[in-house]
Amino acid sequence: MDDNTTQIPTLADTGDVVEAWNDAIFYTDQSGVVVESNDVRLNYLPRTSLKNAFFWNVLALETRSLKETLKRFPPFNIHEISCCDGRSFLMRIIPLPETVAQEGGYVVIATDNQPMEALYESYEERLEDNITAWSDSITLFNAFFDMALDATFLIDDAGTIIAANTAAQKQHSRPEQGLSGEDFRRLLGKRFHAAILNAMHTIQAGKIWTETIVAIDGDGEGFPVEATLRKISFTDYSLFQLILHDLSEHLELQEDLQDQKAEVKEKEIALRQVIKSVEEERKEIREQLTSQVKKQMLPALERITTSDTPAVREGYKTVIEDQLVDLASESSGEFDSELLRLSPREMEVCQLIQLGRSGKEIAELLNMSFETVQTHRKNIRKKLGLRGRKASLFTYLRQKPSLV
Repeated sequence: MDDNTTQIPTLADTGDVVEAWNDAIFYTDQSGVVVESNDVRLNYLPRTSLKNAFFWNVLALETRSLKETLKRFPPFNIHEISCCDGRSFLMRIIPLPETVAQEGGYVVIATDNQPMEALYESYEERLEDNITAWSDSITLFNAFFDMALDATFLIDDAGTIIAANTAAQKQHSRPEQGLSGEDFRRLLGKRFHAAILNAMHTIQAGKIWTETIVAIDGDGEGFPVEATLRKISFTDYSLFQLILHDLSEHLELQEDLQDQKAEVKEKEIALRQVIKSVEEERKEIREQLTSQVKKQMLPALERITTSDTPAVREGYKTVIEDQLVDLASESSGEFDSELLRLSPREMEVCQLIQLGRSGKEIAELLNMSFETVQTHRKNIRKKLGLRGRKASLFTYLRQKPSLV
């Protein structure tokens, strides 16, 4: 170039910033002829030589002169240029100031639109995915929220209820209105307000506060609940999840259980009294039997052993048999003679077995070990001829008249 040619600074003179751009940058003279570029080309534009080429031809702008080009694409504005195969790029024409080029000139910047379009599409897809995920999360939250069996509330920092699930509406709302927008303290007995407000101010995110308190239902009636408070922290605010688990049924079951225990204890005391009475009665009967044996049967046995006459011995044998039958009849109208072989303790065990008591219960009632009870059971089966038979002792005794 001669001295009269407009001097355009080289890319190095404009600094490293320009070199770092991925845009196609063209420096032109005052007539629009490209005199310098950063060697970046848009690969979908026609490959034309830059030597003495007008920038509108290099960029396929379909204009024939600088005047037409500047009129169609005013300087400083950003223009989207559509070209080959549906591709497009952004173009900006910037006139050079006199401090840079005394004779004038232009900087033409062409930016490939494809990365921007791809980025836009990518962000659009990601935005749609995020919106879908957010919508799905809300749907899932609502499903879990409404399916919770316990009354569950979302409360803001001011203590206002912003959401309540179906169980909460059913348990706490008045027929004429819902719970949203209400002060959450109306759900609780007044003496518990201070405790839960203090918990809201002191609880940390992710921590849980639990307390047994009194809640108020939709009719203004109080009932016991287990309250669980959890803080949920977001970027700029916090919410509280309050769960009220109704303990009414649980307490009723506890009371019923206490009543049943008291009833069982009373029956146990009564049974001990019955057993004691039976023992005393058995002792009295045994004393009577002992006396009768000594006074009537032993003398007869002695005469049998001393008499030489068979007829006399047979007669005393008959007397003894009659006495035994009478003794059995006196002790019980339908007493089984097989049970005469049992000891008093074994009779007590049989009485309790006949009543359906377990081995553990028998041991406790008779103040003996479980192993001792099992030993008595074995001896009883042996004496009653049940050894080696499949019949249970309980079944056998249930077929007998009451032993009590």
